[in-house]
Amino acid sequence: MSREQYPLERLPRVERNHGPVPFVPREGAARAPLLFILAGLSVSIMAVSRGIPAPVSSVLAPLTVWGLLLILSEYRPPRFFSYGAFLSLLAFACALSCGYRLVSAATIKAGVLQDEGTVVLERSWGSRRIVLVDASSGTYLMRLSPNRYILEGDALFFTGRTKTIAPRPGSSFREDLYWEARGVSIEVVPESITRKAGGWSLARWRTALRKRILLTLPYRTRGYLLAAVLGVRDPDLTEAHRRWGTSHLLAVSGFHVGLVAFAVWRFLSFPALRLVCSRRLAAVLSSLFLWGYVLLAGGAPGALRAALMIQALLLGTVLGRKGTPLNSVSLAALLLLLWRPAWFFDIGWRLSVMAALLLAGLGERRLSLWMLPLSSLFIWFAAFPQVTATFGEVPVAGIALNLVALPLFSLLYPIALFLSLPLLLSVPSGEIFAGTAEGLFSLWEWVADSAASFFPWTLSWSPLLATLGGGLFLLTVTGGLFPLRGRTIAGAGILLLAAVFFL
Repeated sequence: MSREQYPLERLPRVERNHGPVPFVPREGAARAPLLFILAGLSVSIMAVSRGIPAPVSSVLAPLTVWGLLLILSEYRPPRFFSYGAFLSLLAFACALSCGYRLVSAATIKAGVLQDEGTVVLERSWGSRRIVLVDASSGTYLMRLSPNRYILEGDALFFTGRTKTIAPRPGSSFREDLYWEARGVSIEVVPESITRKAGGWSLARWRTALRKRILLTLPYRTRGYLLAAVLGVRDPDLTEAHRRWGTSHLLAVSGFHVGLVAFAVWRFLSFPALRLVCSRRLAAVLSSLFLWGYVLLAGGAPGALRAALMIQALLLGTVLGRKGTPLNSVSLAALLLLLWRPAWFFDIGWRLSVMAALLLAGLGERRLSLWMLPLSSLFIWFAAFPQVTATFGEVPVAGIALNLVALPLFSLLYPIALFLSLPLLLSVPSGEIFAGTAEGLFSLWEWVADSAASFFPWTLSWSPLLATLGGGLFLLTVTGGLFPLRGRTIAGAGILLLAAVFFL
């Protein structure tokens, strides 16, 4: 029997020069131990959100880890229980830390606040505009009229009344959790605002670039590039993509971060540059470009998750250590939750992590290239429960469009940016190149509108489809770690039943 044919926990020990060394497990919990900790932490955070005290909910984390290990692990080596105890202890520590931080937010009493700070975010929010002000005493949210001329990077001196951010009545969207995930828990109803001259900052540079794109590029091109480069969405473009079921193309996520990282790495890998740029230097430069782009785009949860994954990959390349896809995704998700536990309730974080875990599970099975286009279909069904629970319905046209949307935009975004640069840099005849980009986006919108008219139906939340989507996700992830046999399928089914009962 070859080494590869040995079960995970029955791998023999081989005598080396420095004593007995076990073979590295090829499958099972040892391939992605952080995934089990992430699962335990997620259960604990959900329990805290249901009003269960943090000490009690933290106990659910190690219980979840042990449950997953016992259900899914067919073979148990002598050190199995020691390994499980170690993972359980880490899960308990993470859950206890996040739980106490979630419930320790002080209740804000009504009062008058006077402070000054810098606007770090400005965006439309329904019929009003939202600004986030980073002041010395905290980060505050203000709702302003649409005609109020306040931009990112502006320095403000303000007075106003403070209040808590309350969820919208009759809406499943938790606005309080959304802003808490971004470091905001206090809303200020402004009574007076005075703009002051501010110095250089990333926010002012974002504003300058935003103005340049708005005043220079054609309508469609500027809308798509604002979304991809700065994370600023045009309301009309957002509504169109919501109708097509392709809203993720406008949200700065792992897709956009991956494109930037891949482009920089491939550029630095050209033979002419290898003479002056070593592999280690290429990794450092790629990391700088990677985090520079994430900060420029606003630091969305999905972008941060992808950046952490790619950073781990680059670090492994430099150190000569290769991790597993599922463990890398779990590491990024854990770090973000330990930083801001409220991110668990952010729909962007959830969908980003879910899609990354599903793709990682498919990658663990080493599927052929022809399966890659079908990954969009897998993600659509797996995301169905979350999307419909949050937004109410999803268009059927998204099933067909997402088969081609990601491959198409992986080419369209770089091409459009390249064609727009001459006009942005005031190069003569730059309008011709920008017009070509505008034509490409117009062609995409024609295809999307045709698909939406051909498939005009929408799907709302359905227990059957939600169960199928959840089952597909669990089976893909567990099948990426364990042999796809009866025990793994049964284990995924048990987890699905537990999720249905718990949720």
